[in-house]
Amino acid sequence: MRIAFAYIDPSYETMGPFHMGLASLIACLRQGGHDCRFIHIMRDVPDEDFIDFLQRNRPDVVAFSVITNTLPRIGPAAALVKRHTDALTICGGAHAMLYPEEVIAIDGIDMVGVGEGEGVLLDMCNRLDEGSDISDIPNLWLKRDGKVIRNPIRPLIEDLDALPFPDREVFSFAESFDLQFMKRGVFMASRGCPYNCSYCCSPAMKQMYGGKKYIRFRSVENLIEEVERVTVDFPNIEYNVFHDDLLPMKKEWFADFTREYSRRVRKPFEMNCHPNLMDRDIALMAKSAGCSLIRFGIESGNEGVRRNVLDRHVTDKHITDAFRCCDEAEIDTLSYNMIGLPHETPRQVLDTIKLNGRVSPKVMHVSIFYPFPGTRAYEVCKREGLLTDKSTDSYYEDSVLDQESISPEQLRALNERFEPFARRYSQCYNIDGIAGKLGERLIDACIMSTTNSRLLKLRNKLSRGKRKDGSGSYDGTCYIIGREGVQVWEKQ
Repeated sequence: MRIAFAYIDPSYETMGPFHMGLASLIACLRQGGHDCRFIHIMRDVPDEDFIDFLQRNRPDVVAFSVITNTLPRIGPAAALVKRHTDALTICGGAHAMLYPEEVIAIDGIDMVGVGEGEGVLLDMCNRLDEGSDISDIPNLWLKRDGKVIRNPIRPLIEDLDALPFPDREVFSFAESFDLQFMKRGVFMASRGCPYNCSYCCSPAMKQMYGGKKYIRFRSVENLIEEVERVTVDFPNIEYNVFHDDLLPMKKEWFADFTREYSRRVRKPFEMNCHPNLMDRDIALMAKSAGCSLIRFGIESGNEGVRRNVLDRHVTDKHITDAFRCCDEAEIDTLSYNMIGLPHETPRQVLDTIKLNGRVSPKVMHVSIFYPFPGTRAYEVCKREGLLTDKSTDSYYEDSVLDQESISPEQLRALNERFEPFARRYSQCYNIDGIAGKLGERLIDACIMSTTNSRLLKLRNKLSRGKRKDGSGSYDGTCYIIGREGVQVWEKQ
């Protein structure tokens, strides 16, 4: 059975990032004896290239992965498959899991995979190879005689060590953004997150499985074996990144991991951590193993917004303590921040800028809130009439919400000024006494005056039409871990 994976990723023009989920699916199918092909459909890939790929490879099945942003592109791509091949089509991914009814209704999509994909894809390909019926496969929805067959969810994969290592050949890791530009290896040690943030799809997926054994970790030995193998296969890797939601969630596991990583891998690495999980022991263990960067989600610098809008129960003190632990261990930090949250005001965005000034991360990642269907934050936006029919491929340019509390012009201005003003606040916070407080108040006044809604609208009218080439768009901060630590570049 030949299955072609089509990954639509319009947020990149060239050298898209490596996708661990797709690489795991490909590995399972190849282990099962199936022939896998792959195409990365980035921003400027013309239809002719996709048609050529289909005609050269002649797949039996074409598998799409979909998130909300790429959903409008699935229908046209599926139409090309039906027009130029006899292949069946299947769609998986986060949006397909949470909104399977919407995805199965797309013309040209024959099947939808709900839940984890390894088992359903392997069962489907095996049965198609045998000429057997596929209509009762768990996790599979399919169209049959004008009706939709909706099969139940199968249990989660409990033993992650039973899965083969993610494939890095068909989905070429050698040609990925991660290796070609960032010079890094990418890995996942676990699946699942214990938190229930309102803007994240994880709580909905957890509920789909009844919360049973949702958080699972690979064994340390299994993970380190993969890291060793990949760093040998790709000797130009300079450091590694673990994309897990929370790598140090299990403290004993993390202690074993850091001990083995420092002994057997000996390369810098970066990881994610929740502020509530960070303490001095975690920081010191990470440092001992070569951790160069820890990424924390601040998201909002306003405790009320974090608690009531985002359902993130973490105090300002927990956040500042977490960053302080890393500073004391001499580990660089990255903060994740969102602006344009439901009913957020410029003053509340200012709270986020100021909290970043207090913790002074090496890298500040600022994105504009996007309400993903299936999340509680989306339901709030829908119920309160904030949603529009706007769509976007980027999380860095414009909001898809219509809010009275903050204008699009204010949002763009605050986004552009976020890091420069956070750095200015950091300087003020390092000055004792009235001079530091006076500096803080001057920056407050400067931000509020330069983000005045009426002035920004006037400036926007005067400058409209001057930049038609898309220059000046913001794609986020880029950083790399080099020999001299974390180096940061800003897009000019």
